[in-house]
Amino acid sequence: MNNIFYFYYINQIGGIETFFYYLAKTHKDWDITIYYRSGDINQIKRLKQYVRCVQYKGQHIVCDKAFFNFNTDIIDNVEAKEYGLILHGDYETMVKQKQLKMSELPINEKIDQYYGVSQLVCDSFERLTGIKPKLVYNPIAIDEPRKMLRLISATRLTKEKGRDRILKLGEMLNNANIPYQWLIFTNDGRDFDNNNIILMKPRLDIINYIADADYLVQLSDNEGYCYSIIESLLVGTPVIATDLPVLKELGVNKSNSFILDFDLKDVPIDEIYNSKLEFKYTPKKSNWDSILEKGKSTYQEELEKRYLVEALEIYELNRVVDNELGRIPKTGEQFIVDKERLEVLLGDNTKKEVYVKLIKEVKNERNKKD
Repeated sequence: MNNIFYFYYINQIGGIETFFYYLAKTHKDWDITIYYRSGDINQIKRLKQYVRCVQYKGQHIVCDKAFFNFNTDIIDNVEAKEYGLILHGDYETMVKQKQLKMSELPINEKIDQYYGVSQLVCDSFERLTGIKPKLVYNPIAIDEPRKMLRLISATRLTKEKGRDRILKLGEMLNNANIPYQWLIFTNDGRDFDNNNIILMKPRLDIINYIADADYLVQLSDNEGYCYSIIESLLVGTPVIATDLPVLKELGVNKSNSFILDFDLKDVPIDEIYNSKLEFKYTPKKSNWDSILEKGKSTYQEELEKRYLVEALEIYELNRVVDNELGRIPKTGEQFIVDKERLEVLLGDNTKKEVYVKLIKEVKNERNKKD
């Protein structure tokens, strides 16, 4: 063999693994063999597209040049015209930060040439060891990026809400080799066996995520109105939905959505991936004004009210920590609360205990400044 590279363990992710991939990709016409003791099957499979990869099991290796990546444990079983060691890190800093001991540095008397992947690495290693590496920058040839399809759902993952259809559509996208990320905001903890589907905790500001997506996906058995579909269309994000009877009434159609049958037959995957639907959506006008009893709300005024209260001895007698103060208030200590908190402290609590005495209503200075 002309060139062999050795690394003890090929990790699932890592800089040396990326170095191997780009080296293999850019020099696939060169005679290169990568040896490893064990490693991640996907990384190894990716490398095997371009270069020979061999699991090391104690065999004697004969080559022109041998390049070691940190590990030199097999060097005595390698017969090479030249031995090289590639320095992938800032060893001086690693030693200073106690990430590595001097005794653990990748130095071996058989090494003819040390190679640094940057000038920083070369200078760092020379200051640390007195050995002057040769600078050789890492190869790179990134894959041509494809458009990422960004999907979002905000739903319970029960059967009637389309959990099985989500699994099926995900498989279709995988089989079509479509690059996608599907965020599902849900309170269901059951994960999907699909690396492209990401379960997110529920949140109330979901509209920001919907606006950033390519499609909102709703694959329910039935819906009475479906707020998420309406919200999505209002921020310009088209929808992928099952053929719910209510859609026509709400103005959801082929101009702003992909409407699928309930069995997910003949799903136009390529069209979904390549299309860019442009539309303007107007929701049905609400008529709650004609149903509610008219009357001016005093709620905002109530929210702004503040009250001065005085702690009773029950706090100290029962060692009760006040939820808002975060401590046990002294008997007679005065502090300010809002109306809702006042009601709780005056007995509207699970224990029906009274914790304070109302002194007086006070001005809300914070709101006054605003």
